[in-house]
Amino acid sequence: MKAARGPDAQPLSFTAADGTPLSGMLYEPQASAGASAKACVLVAGGLGIGQRFYAPFAHWLAQRGYRVLTFDLRGMGASRRPEHRHSLRGLDADMLTWARQDFAAAVMRLAEQSPDGRVALVGHSLGMHHAGMTTAAAQQRIARAVSVAAGSGYWRDWAPASRRKAPWMLHLAAPLLTPVLGWFPGKRLRMVGDLPGPAMRQWSRWCRHPEFAWGAEPDRVLPSLRAARFPIHCLSFTDDEAMTENCTRKLLAALPNAPSQLQIVAPADLGLTAIGHVGAFRSEVGAAVWPLIEAKLIGPAP
Repeated sequence: MKAARGPDAQPLSFTAADGTPLSGMLYEPQASAGASAKACVLVAGGLGIGQRFYAPFAHWLAQRGYRVLTFDLRGMGASRRPEHRHSLRGLDADMLTWARQDFAAAVMRLAEQSPDGRVALVGHSLGMHHAGMTTAAAQQRIARAVSVAAGSGYWRDWAPASRRKAPWMLHLAAPLLTPVLGWFPGKRLRMVGDLPGPAMRQWSRWCRHPEFAWGAEPDRVLPSLRAARFPIHCLSFTDDEAMTENCTRKLLAALPNAPSQLQIVAPADLGLTAIGHVGAFRSEVGAAVWPLIEAKLIGPAP
């Protein structure tokens, strides 16, 4: 699958520390916006969502004068290798591989394009988790983060629409299909998307624990969460069909040394009828939501 390309975007290939090739799109600030970029912005996507989905938002930021990098995690989108075109069986990647190899590589690659060696992050859902769970070196390159629709993944904290479906996915489909197939065919099932076996097993285990990842695997996760010190502006939407305000507050509490500010947004506040879990990055709501995200990128730190 190829990433979407606009007039300001060019493919960018880079490599994770373990040698895995990854694919991204670099959106350069348009000349009309000024000679140099206002900031270098990394857009880290949600679980099972490819970088193509974020192309309109990245293009909009580039028009506003930002240098923007979108990317696909290994096994996803443009980073899905030919041998895994039809199946992710055999792909040895879990959630922490994505955070500490792929996300970290994207941060470091974009930091090379930044005059001060630091980047701003727009983390959608899982993309914000990656910032908290990545390497210390990558965290030190993050100047600030805007968290969009992110929160703890414990299923009983989810909004009703997702909570009703959770038992089917976490207690039936994932435990039965993942061992048999060696991966999780979520796209066909309309559940989160295609995931490597290790990632699905780990994520399911996290989602079944009341304290999510930091409760299920504290020794592996808590040191990274506690090391994060970048400021976070957090947006939570009242009609999010997955992440509730409680989910978001639990995530921020798990990042005790990262100064944070939470803003609860109702669609009506922005003249919209709906935003939901992924709607903030859809073009049809961009005129209302994207300036709010940009304001968090350039405003005072929490």
